[in-house]
Amino acid sequence: MREKTDLEAPTYNLKAVVRETGILPHTLRAWERRYGLPRPARTPGGHRLYSRRDIEIIRWLMARQAEGMSIGRAVALWRTLEAQGRDPLRETGETLASPEGAPSLQSLRKAWIDACMRFAEEEAESVLVQAFALYPPEVVVLRLLQPALEEIGDRWYQGLATVQQEHFASALATRRLHALIAAAPPPLRSERLLIACPPGERHILPGLWVSFLLRRRGWPVVDLGADVPLLRMQEAIKAIRPRLVILTAQMLTTAASLADMADLLREMDVPVAYGGRVFQQRPSLGAYIPGVYIGELGEELPDRVEAILRGDRSPEFTPLPEVYREALARYRAVRPALEASLRMQLRAEVQEAELEIGLLELGKVIEAALRLGDPEAVRMEIEWIIGLVRHHHRCVAELSRYLKAYALGLRRHLAGDPVGMDLVRWLKASIPSTAEDRCS
Repeated sequence: MREKTDLEAPTYNLKAVVRETGILPHTLRAWERRYGLPRPARTPGGHRLYSRRDIEIIRWLMARQAEGMSIGRAVALWRTLEAQGRDPLRETGETLASPEGAPSLQSLRKAWIDACMRFAEEEAESVLVQAFALYPPEVVVLRLLQPALEEIGDRWYQGLATVQQEHFASALATRRLHALIAAAPPPLRSERLLIACPPGERHILPGLWVSFLLRRRGWPVVDLGADVPLLRMQEAIKAIRPRLVILTAQMLTTAASLADMADLLREMDVPVAYGGRVFQQRPSLGAYIPGVYIGELGEELPDRVEAILRGDRSPEFTPLPEVYREALARYRAVRPALEASLRMQLRAEVQEAELEIGLLELGKVIEAALRLGDPEAVRMEIEWIIGLVRHHHRCVAELSRYLKAYALGLRRHLAGDPVGMDLVRWLKASIPSTAEDRCS
């Protein structure tokens, strides 16, 4: 038997349910009378009181109707799933949405990827039109578009797709998400939510996934988009007064700027939630961020946001330990001298333009790792870069020489600093072996 949860506490009156779901009162009463679903509690005076789960049941039934089911068939499906020991609220994917004989999401996803690889825009759009005709919008977005873009991104990393193909697919998905968000029904809830990318973060799709999912659940959402400066965020908070701010970051460097933004919002007494690929890859990066980690940007995200708004917050905030603050300050102080010595040392071995890019990017990575209190994250970032170089059939010898020189310089400039020595250790651990350095 399914265990009861706090989501089943009778809390909401009929007016609140109508406001949140958009259902007509007489329709809801008819469902309860004819099908016994949902089954609200009653006050001593006989008035209905609904739980959060009741509201989700209503939404579930309305979603099945939107897919073409009669209410009788939707209720029968609910009863069947319950009899099988399954929670129908977790069964919102392909198994419920797929009409008999229709193409699977997997085949449609493959067709869309193939069309994007050939820059066949009309064909790619035709696949999406078919998908949205067969499946609910959330299913198409989360189980077709999102994994398709991840696969194309993986292909690019592995040297199997060009950056132009990746950008083409992302542009099509972005355009489609903007259209879906614009077509979302008017908000039914009062809690205003704000979504933003921190300074330096230019990947807007994760924020669009979030905006789409939350708008579909009835929240009023303001999306500020990419690369929001800290000062502009302050201005926006004062104008919008959101109940919750959701920040997304995909890279180590922007995870650090997200931490800065979260600190600012904490000072303004604004609740923060955050997520993104980099936190999925390395959850430890969030240890010193004053906010709630919302996990993967998938179908359960609205429920997590709901829990946060009800007061389900993360453990008490732990500030960045002083040892990392001091190490960051010291690294910033010695960085100009370190980079100057490396320019002199490597100018005959590494092309000037690539050396300048390397100095800039590695410096940003190290600062980010220290800002987040996780020196080992430097290794994670460098190993990703080395993999990219190899997959694109470029020689790693020059990169290896650069990393060795940087590690030696770092050890010299940060001698006696325990965190600095951790950085040196992780930096050296990421350097390819001598045999791997050789170029054909």
